[in-house]
Amino acid sequence: ARVSGGFPRGLTTSMSSARNRHRSVVNEEMEENNNKQIHALGSKVFEMKNIAIDIQKELEKQNKQLDDLSTPMSRLGDMFKKTMSAMGKMTQGGGSCYMCQLILFVFVFFLLLKYLIMG
Repeated sequence: ARVSGGFPRGLTTSMSSARNRHRSVVNEEMEENNNKQIHALGSKVFEMKNIAIDIQKELEKQNKQLDDLSTPMSRLGDMFKKTMSAMGKMTQGGGSCYMCQLILFVFVFFLLLKYLIMG
C-alpha cells in the first residue's frame, strides 16, 4: 500500500507523528518562554507601581512643605511692602536728614554683622 508521494503508508504516518511531536515540543518551549517573560514583565510592572506610589508620597510631602512655607512668606512679603511704603513716604517728605540716618544705620548694621560673623 503506497500513497501518492511514493512512500509506504506506515512511513508517512510515523513521519507525520514525529513532526507533530516536534511541533508539540517546540510549542511547549515557546509557551514556557512566554510564561517566563510574562512573569518578568509582571515583576517589572509591580516595581514600577511601587516607584509611582513612592513618588506620589514624596510629592504630597513636598506640597505640604510648600503650603507650610507659603504663609510665612506671604507675611514677609506684606512686611516688605509696608517697609517700602514707609521708605517711599520718608523720601518724598523731603527730609534728607532721615535718609542720612538710614544710610548710616545700614552701614553700621553691616559692620556689626561682619564683626559677629568674622568673630
